[in-house]
Amino acid sequence: MSVHREILENCLLCGKAGETLHAGLSDRLETEEGGFGLRRCACCGFMWLSPRPGREELPAFYPSDYYSYQVPEAVIGNAGVGRGMRDTIRRLILSETFGYTHLRARTRWISLVGRMLGGIPPLRHRAAFGWEELCPFYVPNGRLLDVGCGAGTYLARMRELGWDVYGVDLSQDAARVAKERYGIPVEVGMLPEVRFPDGMFTVVTMSHVIEHVPDPLVHLAECWRILAPGGQLIIKTPNMVSFASRIFGKDWMALDPPRHLVLFTPSTLRACVERTGFRVIRERSHPYLASFNAQMSLFIRRQGHARGLMDVSNTGSLARFLGWVERALLPIWRWAGNELRLVAVKH
Repeated sequence: MSVHREILENCLLCGKAGETLHAGLSDRLETEEGGFGLRRCACCGFMWLSPRPGREELPAFYPSDYYSYQVPEAVIGNAGVGRGMRDTIRRLILSETFGYTHLRARTRWISLVGRMLGGIPPLRHRAAFGWEELCPFYVPNGRLLDVGCGAGTYLARMRELGWDVYGVDLSQDAARVAKERYGIPVEVGMLPEVRFPDGMFTVVTMSHVIEHVPDPLVHLAECWRILAPGGQLIIKTPNMVSFASRIFGKDWMALDPPRHLVLFTPSTLRACVERTGFRVIRERSHPYLASFNAQMSLFIRRQGHARGLMDVSNTGSLARFLGWVERALLPIWRWAGNELRLVAVKH
């Protein structure tokens, strides 16, 4: 693969010159391309890939079997909010805790049970399909845009719950799957290239997407433009001050060069979001797939790559232990989790 490399010397957030954090990085998950580097701003802590691929080269690093494009079976339909006991409980909690009142049972005591069950964190977590922030409070006739929607499985579930859904993705293959399998409208390209109307959406989600864009400030400004007043922006992205990041350093799976063009700490993510006009209402870290993340990072440390291993389902004992440590640290270290989660609102 012949790649045109861009060099970015200065920080996108504050404009100061960056310093080299890691040099000689290679693609450890998909291709064998190398020669990438990670730079960090000594002033604000923002991190970015340099050298990095140019815009026209980026799609080549997302093959048709890229893991985020894969489609799990039975993700919608009765498996989502059906009529079995598990799904009855889910409907109760979604109705009384997340505002999905169109799922509400008409009996008053049933609604009371839903509120009680929704107050139990493990049940609330399972009722929201494990998404939590990505299961926003329901707005009737609301429009939800998922940026970097992949094969559209998340959007299919949200449409089932009552949202009017739209997607954007860089991959034509992913957009085709979403359209053919679920009938979901997906635009191909970067978000600023699509040009949705002003104020079109109630919610914009970016789950492990903002780290893939060349300029996060441009994308966040576009999110602000297309959100209606009071609309929510929901972001999930790797956490560069996490336990896993500190343990694995340049071998951390979530560095993922050259697909991850920018990487965030809690303070730099908040700064980018607030710079573009949003008000942050909630932020935290989460031990998302902690043991799997550790297992992939261990492979990279031991053999230099983890290509062909994205289907790892049984992690080793060391990876399980590191995942346990990450989860155990959260009560005393707020930012121990490998994933940052942020919710912001448009003024």
